[in-house]
Amino acid sequence: MAYSRRYFQFYSHVLQRDLDVLHFGNWGYPMLVFPTSRGRFFDAEDRGLIASLHRHIDQGYLQVFCVETLDWELLLACGVSFAERRERWLALERHWTDEFIPYVRHKAQNDFLVAAGCSLGATHAINLTLRHPDLVRRVLAMGGPYDLDNIASLFGKGGPELSRQLYFINPMAYMANMSYQYWLQMGGGHTQINLLSAHHDFCLDDHLRLAGLLGRNGIDHHLEVWDGGHDWPVWCAQIAAFA
Repeated sequence: MAYSRRYFQFYSHVLQRDLDVLHFGNWGYPMLVFPTSRGRFFDAEDRGLIASLHRHIDQGYLQVFCVETLDWELLLACGVSFAERRERWLALERHWTDEFIPYVRHKAQNDFLVAAGCSLGATHAINLTLRHPDLVRRVLAMGGPYDLDNIASLFGKGGPELSRQLYFINPMAYMANMSYQYWLQMGGGHTQINLLSAHHDFCLDDHLRLAGLLGRNGIDHHLEVWDGGHDWPVWCAQIAAFA
């Protein structure tokens, strides 16, 4: 491994706490990598995702910041009301948009930010991108669930009220009403959306449905379905191909 590896803690004034980060590389555009459900900031390294990017990092093409998503305190927090979990999700998003992304763009001296994630990490990556396309220039969303209504068991009993409260953090809901004109006003004209799935991935249907919504609304995107399933070897190959 020729590239540098640095562990540090980033203090968030929004969350009023330190968050763990792994940073790989010194040059190139910044990539944020979000872990899978209940995953940690070190999972991308442990599961081979960083190794699959070694040529990109070695050659100074990109640098990677592996972050926490705090899923055990947000969507997967037992005994916490949905309203509180939603507010925690939005606070974490504010940390990324107002604190961490400005930091990594300054650190990299490069505004071409890429968001990447697998499984529930892809949900975070696509939500960040679709809600803030002015900040994210490319997203690699691999094997993610994009309709939170379909995982309502995480929140307790589903229904119309839950769907209403989920609306602004549920990509399949708010993108159904996203016009091409508003997308451009938000800064999405230069954002590359890559939806990457596999034939035996149980989240394939969400990729197909989200791609259909984007296409219907005239929003440029790329959908690709690979051989394989919902697993790290597929994601490692996909991130290397699309980074």
